[in-house]
Amino acid sequence: MDIFHRLFDRIDWVIAGLIGAIVASWWHKDDLTDWRAWTIFLLTGVACALYLTGMVSNYLGVTEPNIVAGVGFLLGTFGGSLLAAINRAIKAADLWALIRQRFGGGNPP
Repeated sequence: MDIFHRLFDRIDWVIAGLIGAIVASWWHKDDLTDWRAWTIFLLTGVACALYLTGMVSNYLGVTEPNIVAGVGFLLGTFGGSLLAAINRAIKAADLWALIRQRFGGGNPP
């Protein structure tokens, strides 16, 4: 039950991150082809807002609750976008070639 109390204390961060991820999804229409991709995009935006807002706000010295919620909005917006870009980069990378090059067995003679 403690997790629900902590989540309820940060509900403004969650809502701000969700709205930020929804706004960011407008520019990612081509990447979000089905409901599963869209749901994952929203969840990653909310997760980034939920778990990073406190840390980023402390780092920036932000203490006013309205501004902290704005930081949560931005993290929700960029969190979903960042993880979508990382996913695209992983799909585009030839990981087996990188592993062979790094650990030997790259180009046969």
